[in-house]
Amino acid sequence: MKRNIYISETSLESRIAIMEEKQLVEFYIETPEDVSSVGNIYYATVENVQQGIHAAFLDIGIGQNGFLGFSEAQEIASYVNGRWKVKQFSGAKDFHKGQRILVQILKDAYANKGPRLTTDIAIPGRFVVLTPFHDIIGISKKIKNPRRRSKLKEIAKALKPERLGLIIRTVAEGKKESNIKQDIKQLLSSWGQIENTIKNNNDTPIEVYKSESMSSSVIRDLFTNDVESVIVDNKRKFRAIQNYVKDFDSELSERVFFHKDGSLFGTYRITAETDKLLRRKVWLKSGGHLIIDHTEAMFVIDVNSGRYIGNKEQEKNILKINLEAAVEIARQLRLRDISGLIVIDFIDMLISENRKNLVRTFKEELTKDRASVSVSDLSRYGLLEMTRERIRLSVMFSLSDECPMCHGYGRIPSKESMITKIDVWVRNFRQHTRERRVELHVHPLLFDFIRENKKVLRQTQFKHGIKIDFIKDESLSVGSLRFISKRNKENVTHLY
Repeated sequence: MKRNIYISETSLESRIAIMEEKQLVEFYIETPEDVSSVGNIYYATVENVQQGIHAAFLDIGIGQNGFLGFSEAQEIASYVNGRWKVKQFSGAKDFHKGQRILVQILKDAYANKGPRLTTDIAIPGRFVVLTPFHDIIGISKKIKNPRRRSKLKEIAKALKPERLGLIIRTVAEGKKESNIKQDIKQLLSSWGQIENTIKNNNDTPIEVYKSESMSSSVIRDLFTNDVESVIVDNKRKFRAIQNYVKDFDSELSERVFFHKDGSLFGTYRITAETDKLLRRKVWLKSGGHLIIDHTEAMFVIDVNSGRYIGNKEQEKNILKINLEAAVEIARQLRLRDISGLIVIDFIDMLISENRKNLVRTFKEELTKDRASVSVSDLSRYGLLEMTRERIRLSVMFSLSDECPMCHGYGRIPSKESMITKIDVWVRNFRQHTRERRVELHVHPLLFDFIRENKKVLRQTQFKHGIKIDFIKDESLSVGSLRFISKRNKENVTHLY
């Protein structure tokens, strides 16, 4: 399977698109105000223990207590008198107010819920994962060759200190021994820094390890031999990725490219796909369609036959639409990062074998997903219930803000996504014309945001040699822009 990774950065956002066989399958957005905390490690303080819900709440020093379920408390590690004291968790009695323990964020905070924590610490590297307090050596099950497994185990055993565990990742197969050893040494260095930070810390909760940025973690975890190219439109990010990849695979570094002409996402037709991510309706090739809705409790997906007529045998027609929908739903779950409880209303089928075929096809498609999923069988009403692991917010919440008119019943494009839209337009405009001044009409909400944050588009104007005069225009909707040429006073919005 051919895969490509595209990384685009503006002053307010970092966007990553992953294509498989020229089809968009994963899309990530990160802003300075919305950086994921998953993987961050804290030396935290127990605030209170709620035995009734089998959980403890911990102060991790970010203003919102973290939630540690008892099921995520395998062992409790505290740093006492210059050494680690590790105890296997056996119940609520093992926690007490003021106790200090090492925890890691498992899931980001969501709505009014604090981040979800675990005591099962793991520090990922390119080829190896370090697991403190687990005195083990693990090899990925996907590495089948016995000789390679044995060799990798020898490498890990030679460098592994007591009380620490090492898990060799799949990507380590076939890599140079020196690269794997270097990765292990870097992980051990990171662990040493964590210990020093805790040792020199007073009694306040503190962050002792910060996970890598979204783009760095994508390169670390997904940039493998099956990736044809990584294309970046920010020169600093391009050089950083290229240097990072050179350290462990010089051949892969030759697949990292810098994009300098026009919009990266526009050139590779990614923008046309990301613009669809806020739409409720998703069309199927057959003429059928999906309707994707979000409620407070769950996501609901409805499958409709739409314009599809097919042949005279109704059951075959329905099976064809349902199978096509199953493939597309699996892609949309990854693409939109839909998680939590999901209910899918497939079109009813009478034949038992067809129903089994549908569920089997859907489960096969879900194996492409890196998130953990759990899928039920079809109910008698054609409903399929499933859950998908939530790690970060759905793309819907990253691309849109709460509407001030309806207070959350609908969505409007976020200010960050509108700034990105302006940046993309300017890149394409300057690629095709020598004009250096335009007038931009925007909705009052966006106008006020730009006026209060003057730096957000200053870099865009400086980089592309263009002067933009911003005009407040109440006739425009929040998601609309109108560019006017200063030279001939014509509306040039639709041209680029």
